[in-house]
Amino acid sequence: MNRNRATTSLLLPATFFIAACGGSTTDGGSTTDGGTTTSACTLTASTSASTTANAAGCHVLSRDTSACTSARKAQGLSGYWLKFSCRVTLSSATSGGAKVVQAVADGQPDYKSNYFASSNVCHETYTGAIQNPNTLSAQSWTVNFSTSPNTTSTTMSGVAVVGLSVNGVPIFGNFAAPGDDIYQEAMTFDRCGGHPEGTGSYHYHGEPYALSYDDDNFVGVLRDGYPVYGRKDPGGTYPTLDSYGGHTSVTIDSPATAAYHYHINQQTSTGKNTLGQKQWFLTSGTFRGTPAACTGCN
Repeated sequence: MNRNRATTSLLLPATFFIAACGGSTTDGGSTTDGGTTTSACTLTASTSASTTANAAGCHVLSRDTSACTSARKAQGLSGYWLKFSCRVTLSSATSGGAKVVQAVADGQPDYKSNYFASSNVCHETYTGAIQNPNTLSAQSWTVNFSTSPNTTSTTMSGVAVVGLSVNGVPIFGNFAAPGDDIYQEAMTFDRCGGHPEGTGSYHYHGEPYALSYDDDNFVGVLRDGYPVYGRKDPGGTYPTLDSYGGHTSVTIDSPATAAYHYHINQQTSTGKNTLGQKQWFLTSGTFRGTPAACTGCN
């Protein structure tokens, strides 16, 4: 089964569309509508919306991680690892004799999406993109990250999950399944820049607007152990990147010491039906280092 396939017999127009992120203000309680009390989307608990939103109304969210910070520090974790949503279980572990950070997540976003089933309280109506035929569902991801990244580059071809974002949603590469065009698939992204593939696995290929929107925010970590940040460096400048989509400089999590990291980077299609179309992607298609183990990621 190829987890990269996000659509099934879906014909898309050639007109380029960058799906804007839909945001939602959040709470974990209940709402009342016309005198009827309904359960709220509990996935949105411990998040709050910033004033930053894209054209579709998806707000960059902040996540309260105070409930899991102590446990993570006890595991020896620090820095950007402490920013991961508490819905992601993080621990120090060993894989193949090497020390890794292990993450366990169900892959569901912490905001509403039109890709939740219509009966799900986390479903929202969104007509700003083409709906692909898949329905988002909870998964079971166990992703390892090297604590000592190397520079033995590895292609992402044939790999579905190449990393994990700060809210526990998997990061996919800058490509679609064979026969599909990722620039056309971009037209099926929901408000916040994600969509599910055939098995229900929700994921990001491009800029995840509930995490980052033209900024220097920490977005997640790729399986080779290098972190991913937004389009910009601290200070608001756009960096010059290498062929892997990264560079060495300071970050908001390493303000005094330059460190290698990836950035959301803009790419241009060379496809027959999407020639010249642009998209902000999370990867270049190649790991700078060797990816650590991941359960069910290929």
